[in-house]
Amino acid sequence: MQTPRERILTALSHRQPEQIPFSWGFSSTGEMGAVLQQHYAKRDIHWPTLRAETDDIRRLSPKPCEPPTHNIWGIQTQRTDYGTGSYNEFCDFPLAGVTDAAQLDAYPWPDPAIYDDAGYPELVGKANPEHKRAVMLAGGNPFEIYCWLTGLEEAMMNLVLAPTAVHRALDHITTFFEERLNRALPAAASLVDLVFLADDLGSQTGLLMSREMYRAFLQPHHRRLAEAIHRLAPHVKTVFHSDGAVFDAIPDLIEAGVDVLEAVQTDAAGMDPARLKREFGQDLCFHGGISVQQLLPRADPATVEHECRRLAEILGNNGGYIPAPSHAIQIGTPPENVDAMLRALGRAEGK
Repeated sequence: MQTPRERILTALSHRQPEQIPFSWGFSSTGEMGAVLQQHYAKRDIHWPTLRAETDDIRRLSPKPCEPPTHNIWGIQTQRTDYGTGSYNEFCDFPLAGVTDAAQLDAYPWPDPAIYDDAGYPELVGKANPEHKRAVMLAGGNPFEIYCWLTGLEEAMMNLVLAPTAVHRALDHITTFFEERLNRALPAAASLVDLVFLADDLGSQTGLLMSREMYRAFLQPHHRRLAEAIHRLAPHVKTVFHSDGAVFDAIPDLIEAGVDVLEAVQTDAAGMDPARLKREFGQDLCFHGGISVQQLLPRADPATVEHECRRLAEILGNNGGYIPAPSHAIQIGTPPENVDAMLRALGRAEGK
């Protein structure tokens, strides 16, 4: 029987694993996690243990050398209530209105040396004894960080109104993440199987920007990071997260060096699983696909089980698929549907 890591590596090599892999992805919101903890406690099952034992991937990052006293990017947040829970919402945008190159250069960008990269192997060893699970390292999210620094609306407008400023800021951000990879991967390359990159490119109905704009502004930075990953650790696969309808941008992501598309939001326009597999399955693996918008919160358990199996059959034909919730499972999702997902993927017993 293959170990969880062997299942993942087999699927990533476009071969059929002995058992379909599984990942929790973004897991659940804190509020939904509390619901699941109560749900499983009725059967004497410890939810955090179940989650850990059923996940074939461990997500880890080096710890800071010193406990952080603030957000490293200089961003402030405030707790915002939405009725059934709360979340951190950005309330201060330190680069709002800043388009001057000298001001951008003078901004206190974070120091890549603030993390304990030398301690990464020990961290992996504690979290993943005997290296039975695949390990995924955080890699970077350049445009998302820029949006946090300016506000989303301003970041999108600057693509047209202040393109030089966007290029300058993205260069600073990408340089930070590239140097992080230069420090972290040599210390732990033999322990890492995946590196996670992210930048949301899609809405529910289409791309947030044209392909031409993506290639001009973002693709060079995604390529820089993917090339650094493959240069420093040729065996490591680059995972790229984006929500939404990103079908049209997939050729550009592949060209940039992406090996695995993450989220695979099948509710979004054009994101039909069979079409994705047919068009890109030879060049790309898929991670996600199990809808947290419609399937898990709104379907009945039988439908959830059937759809999870269908996704595994389509996207996992000859390997190339890691089933996972497309994003964090939301409050209001029936816990019985989470049971159904685990049953469909052979994880009902926590294995």
